[in-house]
Amino acid sequence: MRYYITIFFALFSLNQTFCQTETDLFEYKNDLERSGVVVQMQELDSVTIFEKVVLDGFDSKIPFYHYINKRNEEKKYVFLLHGLGGTKEDWVYPSEPYLDWSRNITSIKDSLITLGYNLLIPDAKFHGERNYELDFKPPESLPPVISRNINDSKLFETLMTSTVKDLRIIMDYIQKRNTKPDQSFSVIGYSMGGNFAILLSVFDERISCVVACVPPINLPARGLESFDWSEEVIQGQIDITPMKYAKLQSTPIILLMGKKDFFSTEEEVSDFFEKVPTKDKKLKYFDSGHILPNDYKIDAIKWITSHNN
Repeated sequence: MRYYITIFFALFSLNQTFCQTETDLFEYKNDLERSGVVVQMQELDSVTIFEKVVLDGFDSKIPFYHYINKRNEEKKYVFLLHGLGGTKEDWVYPSEPYLDWSRNITSIKDSLITLGYNLLIPDAKFHGERNYELDFKPPESLPPVISRNINDSKLFETLMTSTVKDLRIIMDYIQKRNTKPDQSFSVIGYSMGGNFAILLSVFDERISCVVACVPPINLPARGLESFDWSEEVIQGQIDITPMKYAKLQSTPIILLMGKKDFFSTEEEVSDFFEKVPTKDKKLKYFDSGHILPNDYKIDAIKWITSHNN
């Protein structure tokens, strides 16, 4: 009997250590005083105020756009998260080379404002106004499948973990600014932004629903078995891959995917989707690659509105 008791506690301790390690990757000290400064403010119309805020983040300053909506007394917030190599401007200003796609992205922002939502649009770590943190190296060069460099892979790990922590810190800031305690937070992410959305919802219960558009759901873990790297380095990449956390995804989620998307196979997406335990989930494919057709924005907005009644 003593033998079995010893084995039980050994396994329990191992499980506790594993869970703690998983959580620590995306944890931060939320009792610290963090300064947030509104560096730009403009009344866009009688019911919409635009702010640019610079906030003390996990390990550096976070610049983000904050659209304050007076159409609705309820404080409903939506994060809009850009992809790898993108910036917060992607959601605000249509631009080349994919002008139609870019207009679609910005129309999501405009539609949500019209519907009464407040918006939070940050730069991910190493992106946009934060690119100086990477000595102006393009962040899209960091993933292992592109770089095949251990130091770059560690920087990519920092990109993912620090950004998730920063998003949590932004929510803290918003909650402290508002007098009403009943804010709700949803998230729409495109590509890498979709990965952020999934990870954020797994590790922060304040997220009420997720729209993940073409997230590379098994990257950067896919293909690492062919790399001559240490187990520790490879594990670091696996730990920032959404696939690993599918069974912890309890937040309502919709996956909007392209059948011809190189970054996620249908097998990978099905595997993730089947493992997600919540019944409030949906998977929809479009006949496209990584750039989704215009119709996807209807599904994205509908998912947000149906989960914020």
